[in-house]
Amino acid sequence: MLPGIGGSAASVLAYSQQKNLSRNPEKMGKGAPEGMIASESANNALTGGALIPLLSLGIPGDSTTAVLIGAFTLQGLQVGPLFIGEHMDTWYSMMAALLFANFVMFGAMFFAIRYIAKVVMVPKYILYPIIIMMCVIGAYAINYGIMFDVWTLLIFGVFGWLAGKIGIEVAPLVIGFILGGSAEVYFVKSIESYGSLSIFFTKSPIAVVLWLLILASVVFSILMHRKNKRLANQVEEANA
Repeated sequence: MLPGIGGSAASVLAYSQQKNLSRNPEKMGKGAPEGMIASESANNALTGGALIPLLSLGIPGDSTTAVLIGAFTLQGLQVGPLFIGEHMDTWYSMMAALLFANFVMFGAMFFAIRYIAKVVMVPKYILYPIIIMMCVIGAYAINYGIMFDVWTLLIFGVFGWLAGKIGIEVAPLVIGFILGGSAEVYFVKSIESYGSLSIFFTKSPIAVVLWLLILASVVFSILMHRKNKRLANQVEEANA
């Protein structure tokens, strides 16, 4: 998964793509295995990819690698373009550990998943209050006790529930909320460095490729929406 966007955005992007490509998109959001597999696969794949900008450029790819920078500093290691060449033994040890960890996690989850999966058998009236309580505590503590964050959590929680009821897609809102701040900062920096909006419309190969990808993603979304709507109508007609 593309590093730098965080686990939440990675999960939402993968889930959205799986929903677009699914033959039965109406089952998504109701416990469909492929939706959960896509989301968790992207979330786990992000960590390995986030090591690339961390070790090669010194830029953390997610919150986990941001913590790793502090760990490297405590050990007297400076991550960046010279890291691999100057610390070859550490580099190979990290790659071997990362590969080994995947096998360990597979073995642990393969034998333990039958017990972990039983959490879905916990009644909702017990599980939901615990989840809400943990969310409120997290929102209150993230900025050292500001009630504004708690009210924001509750308001957006109600909005998300209403959006699902009236058919509004929540995934684009979540992605925009997570990436909007960074996108705005780099958008302004690009304009300041070039002096005008024309930087986004140059004939450079990078700009052309990016615009083609944006256009392709929009066209693909429209086509998949029409396909899913047509399949939903066919299902309704068959049930009728």
